[in-house]
Amino acid sequence: MNFIGNAKAVKLLEKSIENGKISQAYLFSGPESVGKFTLAKLFASFLIFGKNNIDLDVPIGGGNKEFEGNSKFFDLIVIEPEVEEKKGIKKEKDIKIEKIREAQRDLVMFPYNKKKKVLIINNAHRLTVSAQNALLKSLEEPNETSVIILITHNDSVIIPTIKSRCQKINFFLSGIEEMEEILRDEKNKEIIEFSMGRPGLALRMKENKEEFNAKKKDFKELSEFSSLGINERFGLAEKMAANPAEIFKKLEFWMWIIRLESRKRGLSDGFFSFKTIEKIDKALKTIKNTNANARLAIENLFLE
Repeated sequence: MNFIGNAKAVKLLEKSIENGKISQAYLFSGPESVGKFTLAKLFASFLIFGKNNIDLDVPIGGGNKEFEGNSKFFDLIVIEPEVEEKKGIKKEKDIKIEKIREAQRDLVMFPYNKKKKVLIINNAHRLTVSAQNALLKSLEEPNETSVIILITHNDSVIIPTIKSRCQKINFFLSGIEEMEEILRDEKNKEIIEFSMGRPGLALRMKENKEEFNAKKKDFKELSEFSSLGINERFGLAEKMAANPAEIFKKLEFWMWIIRLESRKRGLSDGFFSFKTIEKIDKALKTIKNTNANARLAIENLFLE
């Protein structure tokens, strides 16, 4: 497969194709933007079209009229959360049971290409509990001509009975050399550093100046943070708490940059040190795993 990064995951899938041992269901789990969805589509192409008939140049999406009547896409079903925007803040909606039932009706049909039907559920952690329970039926009574691929960066919310019926494939961040191979340009050194080992994020920043500038802004805020007064820190905490989804992205990015800087400077103490990373990580876990007020947790972090 023509795929850069996560060589272990690629090799495992290639071996399963060569040996003809395809699982009925897979769980692709790992950080965001490391290529899970891309590899799932590539794997689906092998299963549907065969090794010598792969076409990934045409964008793949669910419910798009562009694909109606196109036999290439009859055997591929893609489900992912809808995104709604309110007051400039984007939020993913839950995937409800109706979407799963609709996909199940399609899965029981014999494949148009006489090979496999593939259901890809992107960001499967957005499945409601009722949707997961409905999906469980397809996993407990699998159809020999269908393959289900769940993709998530938060598998802790996937119910155990689903996880136990999937072959789990773990994904990891890419190394600097792999990122350089993807971008193939010395001018992209800053993008490589800002991408946090995530090829998808790197490519988006390369193509979208707005996304790149947003990361530059986060970098600037971090660089100037130690000189901010108490009121300025509380103001930043209030601004971050207004958009909960961005809290995790910003703080994860800060941890990444602090880690890079601590290695460059060889520091074991001070602002750019692993002690700071531990404090940020602790705050993130508090926000993610408890009912703690996000703004209060960030304010406490900033005071430290």
